Amino acid sequence: MIKNILTIVFCCTVFCCTVLSTVIVFGQVVPNQVNLFEKTNLSEWDFHTDKEGVTVEKVYSFSKDGILTCQGEPFGWLGTKEEYKNFKLSIDYCWPSGVKPTNSGIFIRLNRQPEQTFLPRCIEVQLASKSAGDLYGFHGMKLPVPEGAVKGRDSARDGGKQFGFINGLKKIADREKEPGQWNTLDILCSNGLIVIVVNGSIVNWVTNAEQIPGKIGFQSEGGLIEFRRAVLTVLP
Repeated sequence: MIKNILTIVFCCTVFCCTVLSTVIVFGQVVPNQVNLFEKTNLSEWDFHTDKEGVTVEKVYSFSKDGILTCQGEPFGWLGTKEEYKNFKLSIDYCWPSGVKPTNSGIFIRLNRQPEQTFLPRCIEVQLASKSAGDLYGFHGMKLPVPEGAVKGRDSARDGGKQFGFINGLKKIADREKEPGQWNTLDILCSNGLIVIVVNGSIVNWVTNAEQIPGKIGFQSEGGLIEFRRAVLTVLP
């Protein structure tokens, strides 16, 4: 228990220091900060789906005010062409009112797309309703349980040939808002450390994740979801 508490304190300290030191310098945005959604031309993004003949415009669209809408069908992802290893990503997401919240996620360190599945080799920050903040590693992506972690966080399972080995870490708290309201998700990746914050509260972390550059992807998996304000700060 003591080790677990120390881990949370350490993660909080690292996360807060990173935010304070990288976002604003004398009132100006630091040079290594990027608004991912400035690129509203879908041709500037990578796209993958498990359905032949489906164009990116059938699944994703940008509004005039910079909101990315994902239809959720068919399954797949929209990803940056650039690759990142260490960064802080702050983004808002919303399950629209009147639409049943289902499943989606943010892919980080996306480094390969196997042919037999829509799921890439990456780490997923889960956004499925009531599971926001869970972490999963697909196709053997290293995501070990932190020493001293709360019992029950480990949700490792083998997805077989389609998904390769899947291993995961359950969130420690539910901080999602009701459908129709915007949630704020912060993701910190610093070498082996990954910290997930939902609406201002740390809900998950890992201390020895696989360290490899990769794309950032927005998952299509089941239902309509919206994203806005995707601010990425590149870290050393």
